[in-house]
Amino acid sequence: MKRPLNDRLIRSLSRPHDRSQEIWDQLLPGFGCRVSEQGTVSFFVMRRPSGQKNLVRLTLGRYPVLGLSDAREAARATLLTLQGGVDPRVRKAEAARAEAARQASTFAAVAETFIARHVATKRTASNIVSIIRRELIARWGDRRITDITRADVIALVDDIVDRGYPEAARQALTYARSLFSWAIGRDLLDRAPTDHVSPQKLIGPKRIRRRVLDADEIALLWRATEGAEAGYFGPFARLLLLTGVRRSELGRATWSEVDLGAGLWTIPATRMKSDEPHVVPVAAPAIAAELMRLLPMQGKGRGYVLGGGAIHYVRAKDRLDARMTALNGGKPIPSWVWHDLRRSYRTGLSTIGIEPHIAELCIAHRQRGLHKVYDQHKYDAEKRHAFAAWAQHVMNVVTPLPDKVVSLRKVT
Repeated sequence: MKRPLNDRLIRSLSRPHDRSQEIWDQLLPGFGCRVSEQGTVSFFVMRRPSGQKNLVRLTLGRYPVLGLSDAREAARATLLTLQGGVDPRVRKAEAARAEAARQASTFAAVAETFIARHVATKRTASNIVSIIRRELIARWGDRRITDITRADVIALVDDIVDRGYPEAARQALTYARSLFSWAIGRDLLDRAPTDHVSPQKLIGPKRIRRRVLDADEIALLWRATEGAEAGYFGPFARLLLLTGVRRSELGRATWSEVDLGAGLWTIPATRMKSDEPHVVPVAAPAIAAELMRLLPMQGKGRGYVLGGGAIHYVRAKDRLDARMTALNGGKPIPSWVWHDLRRSYRTGLSTIGIEPHIAELCIAHRQRGLHKVYDQHKYDAEKRHAFAAWAQHVMNVVTPLPDKVVSLRKVT
């Protein structure tokens, strides 16, 4: 059926009918509308593309979402395209493929693949992923990875440094360099924009931390971590000081790693920087006391010793700093970070006379040189003595003996 399509006719068709029907527009050949039995009106065009044998029928949209005037305008454009020998469906498919390829080559897509295939198995994966998503994807996510330039990398580093986080800038540059190198290996990139970008020139030489808490600061920390109000953070700080482990090694510890009966905490190789298991003797009273303090909370957090395995290290440190400052008469102690407790532990072992090679083993550092090859002794007894001696030393610092009273207790 052919009729001049107008708004009045289209409105009248929008009602139930005995059967479906098609009406061709007399004003624009190849354009028409289809009416279903339920009264749904949809506009379409049909024409044979120039140089092709088969007719092409395309639905433009439904009334009233698509009005008649807009439908006729869309029909004219589509009919002209068909007259030119182009099937809009093919053009749409090509555009979709091009967009899919563009999306696959965006920095965000490549970075997420890098995370899944390369980063996920790393010991510090959560920290690496956090920096990549917060600093790199947030800045470059929608851009094609091939469009990122050396100037973009320099601007990224400068921005993080200007925010006051030079070490975070150094880490971001390190992970960006690793990501771009991985992309080159997968033929996603010809050259890395991080090439010839020097962290030393942009950020300055890497600052070597030497901070060690002195006896007064250790005593202050101990006081600030007393009581149930300290929650998980109190035992966390104390155990870092008493055992010398890294914050993540303690923060992700599970009760399945701890054998209180044998007095041992075995950190598996998968969680160690050295890729070797590390055994921490926890039989010393001070260490055991902190673990027992946490034991009633073990039902919370999927078996993690501390805070469900999701300790917010910055928030915990801020909370501890606030309590230490309050106990210190409102005067904060010089700036320190969690890792300084590990350095304080290692320095403390030397202070109390522990042999250097034993002290190194206590913080899971491998033996060096030929000792690494030929000396396969585990030094378990010596390590147990070192941990116990340090724990006793800390207790003497935080609860000093009265004047003229001599401790006759021998650490074994």
